[in-house]
Amino acid sequence: MKDMEEMKESHDEDLEKDETSQNCLERDVEQVVKRLGMAHDEIQRLTDELQGKEKEQSKLDSALKKAQLEIEELKENLTKLRENDAVDLKKAKEHNQRLDEEILALRNRVRTLDSEKKVFGEVIERLKGDICESQENKQLGNHSPGKTVHAEQKAQYSSSGEKLKYQQQEELQLHQNLHRLQILCNSAEKELRYERGKNLDLKQHNSLLQEENMKMKIELKQAQQKLLDSAKMCSSLTAEWKHCQQKIKELELEALNQAQSTESQNNLQEKEKLSQKNSKVADAEEKILDLLQNLEHAHKVCLTDTYILEKKQLQERIREAMENEAKIRQHYEEEKQKRKLRDQNMIELQNKVKILQDKEKQLEITNSEQQSRIQQQEAQLKQLENEKRKSDEHLKSNQELSEKVSKLQQENEVLHEEYGKISKQLDFHVRNYNEKHYHYQAKLQRVKDHLVHEVEQRDKRIKQLENEAGLLQREVAKEKALQDQVITENGILLQEKRKLLEQVTEQEDLIHDNKYIISSVQQR
Repeated sequence: MKDMEEMKESHDEDLEKDETSQNCLERDVEQVVKRLGMAHDEIQRLTDELQGKEKEQSKLDSALKKAQLEIEELKENLTKLRENDAVDLKKAKEHNQRLDEEILALRNRVRTLDSEKKVFGEVIERLKGDICESQENKQLGNHSPGKTVHAEQKAQYSSSGEKLKYQQQEELQLHQNLHRLQILCNSAEKELRYERGKNLDLKQHNSLLQEENMKMKIELKQAQQKLLDSAKMCSSLTAEWKHCQQKIKELELEALNQAQSTESQNNLQEKEKLSQKNSKVADAEEKILDLLQNLEHAHKVCLTDTYILEKKQLQERIREAMENEAKIRQHYEEEKQKRKLRDQNMIELQNKVKILQDKEKQLEITNSEQQSRIQQQEAQLKQLENEKRKSDEHLKSNQELSEKVSKLQQENEVLHEEYGKISKQLDFHVRNYNEKHYHYQAKLQRVKDHLVHEVEQRDKRIKQLENEAGLLQREVAKEKALQDQVITENGILLQEKRKLLEQVTEQEDLIHDNKYIISSVQQR
């Protein structure tokens, strides 16, 4: 009885140890699964971040392309504006040349008018001299005969009439020339106003170009700032990616260490279980020897035929029990070999605990039966048969469990393969990311160099445009000076025109006076 109690206590302790070890293994496996899930989540998060950064990179590339297109459009606009400015300058120069030619023609015309004025003055003086001479001759003719005086008067009248006609024709030409000069002056004033409007338009256009250049400089600064921000983001992503790689490596090392520790613990537990089972087998053999001794004692006590038959039956049952025990030992050895081949798993441990609990119940039943009398041995043998059936059922359940374990092992292998594939995919994505990052940095460097080169060229072009604008302003100032000169000359011409008109009126008055004098002379 004491031995049975000690066996129960040792069996209970073994069960408790198995449960604690099983709980520890379950916790370790749960922790490993959680860490693997965390690693998968981090890998997914990293892939999502990489995709997001790739999208941002594509957006930046599109923005850079748009900026390049805008720069090209601005270049084309600048070239067009330069061409238009050159055409306008050529037109303005041609127009200025025409104005200069017209001004020269006007000056020549004024000179001719001055010369004609002088000629008219000389003619008028001659007429005055002729009139004076005619008056003197008239006075002298009073003393001469009448026929000679009358002939001389007719000759003078004819010559003076021709001179008056010639003077009238010249006056008409002068009026026509003055009218033409007025028309030319008005047209020159209109053209000057038109040129002033063009100059104002050119100034406004230059101011707009300067504003566009300032806007382009601001946009270039913004693009450079965006490029710097994108470079910082890429560096931060690389740092995060390296940190995640380190975390993944740490998790893999922890998983390997836990797997090694679990394997060592499982090996120790199996050794302890084998030693315990060996002790249990030895105890069972001792119990069988005790039963044989009891049977021999019963043989000595009971010599009846019925008891002999019962003894034979008991011996047969004992033999069957021995055979069952041998089968159980074989089955135990098979289970021991299977346990060595199997990987430690949570479901297998739970099933083993159930089997041990069933065996514990069976041992309790056998202990209670051993305490009873020899008459209850038949019932014990029946119970052994029932136990055999149960053991067969347990064998079937163990086979099913072994099949489940094999399936779980296959699933575990599939999971390991998937983990290997995921790690390979991660390495492939990481390599692609590194390559893309390298290409992106190279592209950024090229874009930076290209932008710097374009900015330098643009600054040079802006300086050239500023120089050209300065030249245009100088030319405009020159044109203004020329316009002022033309205006002053036009004023002088107008004054001269007024003087000429006054002189013409004076000449007309003189002619009228001369006509009056001639008419008075003729009347006389």
